[in-house]
Amino acid sequence: MPISTDHYFAVTTPGLETVCAGELTQLGIQPVKMIRGGVEFAGGLHELYLANLWLRSATRILVRLGEVTARDFPTLFQRLSRLPWGRFIKPGSSCDIRAVSHGSRLNHTGRIAAACEDAMAKSLGERNGSAGVVQKIFVRMNDNRCEVSVDSSGDLLHRRGYRHARVAAPLRETLAAGCLLACGYDGSLPLSDAMTGSGTFAIEAALIALHRAPGKERNFAFMNWPKFRPGLWQQLLVEAQRGEKETLPAPIFAVDNNPKAIKAAQINIESIGLQGLIELSCGQMQQLYPSTPTGLMICNPPYGERLGKNASLKAFYHDLGRLYGTVFAAWDGAVICPESGLIQSTNLSFSPLLRFTNGGIKVSLLKKT
Repeated sequence: MPISTDHYFAVTTPGLETVCAGELTQLGIQPVKMIRGGVEFAGGLHELYLANLWLRSATRILVRLGEVTARDFPTLFQRLSRLPWGRFIKPGSSCDIRAVSHGSRLNHTGRIAAACEDAMAKSLGERNGSAGVVQKIFVRMNDNRCEVSVDSSGDLLHRRGYRHARVAAPLRETLAAGCLLACGYDGSLPLSDAMTGSGTFAIEAALIALHRAPGKERNFAFMNWPKFRPGLWQQLLVEAQRGEKETLPAPIFAVDNNPKAIKAAQINIESIGLQGLIELSCGQMQQLYPSTPTGLMICNPPYGERLGKNASLKAFYHDLGRLYGTVFAAWDGAVICPESGLIQSTNLSFSPLLRFTNGGIKVSLLKKT
């Protein structure tokens, strides 16, 4: 019997597409196409489960259920009802249908969602229920073509399950991991996060260095599908566990000058079982010094965009430049911040590796050159 091939879409923060495509390639999954906001790929359930288990930079994984053309609602209903809903949705399941429309005659998103719900009911023989885990369905009308996608992930993939304590302006886990991967970090060299906050960079670095799958402790939407294969999922978990390392190949240093941030980082580190592996300390960035000849220093400093503190931050960025350019001159260095006058205050040369939005602010991952 031939193995069925489905079309998938790994959703990313716009700007992280190349990182996600590289991750897929490392998993042995060939990316089909990169578009803004994600990467298309194809495969069977093995590839779908593998992507959810291992992708560090993706937000969610969608299954392309199908595409139909329609210029009126009766046609849309009839054609949507022919899609293979039963492969992914149990009769009576609770579904959240989210519709958008651009450049199409059908532009009432509420009616589009209702037509989709009616089509599902006709196909499954039972209407959308209200109990149990909610299955998300995305309907996109564009130029009179309706594309339907089913979410396979459930909770967004950045929710690894370890962030029990927070500080102001936390960096999303997928962004932290994406930046580390873009810098070429694989755990073989030391890493230092000079402004660790709640510890996201340090934790994501440890997961990479230990070759630990970020999704191994999670539940996913695909586990509620009619044709979920628990044996295949357990096989992937066993393989992932077999490939894990018990100790870090190189040290990871996490430093912050705020005791509350250090406490939050400690809670998060312990919640994911990394206590004793990450060297956590409270201190000023200006007092750091390298304990190894080479490594990667990375940080997400304050931007000053919201509070109008650019002037007072210039001295801070000047100190950051001294840290990167003099004290840690032999180390690679990367910073997340806007490409503005502040980064110029470091008096160092940086080149952008990634451009994305963090907390509604356009920023770049800048690497020291």
